[in-house]
Amino acid sequence: MDLILKKECIEILKKPLGNLINPDNLLESIKGKEIITVGDKVTQTALELGFKPKLSIIDYKIERKEITCNYKDLFENILKSDNEAGGISENAVKEIKESVKYNNTLLEIEGEEDLLVLPVVLEYERGVVLYGQPGEGIVMLEINPEKKEEIRKLYFNCFRDKL
Repeated sequence: MDLILKKECIEILKKPLGNLINPDNLLESIKGKEIITVGDKVTQTALELGFKPKLSIIDYKIERKEITCNYKDLFENILKSDNEAGGISENAVKEIKESVKYNNTLLEIEGEEDLLVLPVVLEYERGVVLYGQPGEGIVMLEINPEKKEEIRKLYFNCFRDKL
């Protein structure tokens, strides 16, 4: 079932869900951890630093501007899904669940990937999710039981079924 973000929750989800870190400190912050990246810029940054993400979710856009980047040669597995802006598609969640089985997977999104941080936290048992906070830096979100519970509450309170 596709979900749509309620208008009253837009501001809630604009706030970082984890710790805001300076990109210069990224290397030290994620060393030795399984990482998942959501967004093109943070994926590019992680790859440039030599990291091989467990999963990277991209839409070939940075700040809503189309980019040309060939990620495909850098990943062992390629998955594809659609995902509307302001929503979480059932198909995207299915592909995130599928990605858990593999290492080094690229999930290409037709649409927008921003809110897919949420199902990643729910589907993965461990790791660190990195995503960009426009104009501020990178958010580092550790997957743990407390964070999973926080995300479950957001799902319940901030989303409705798409009509």
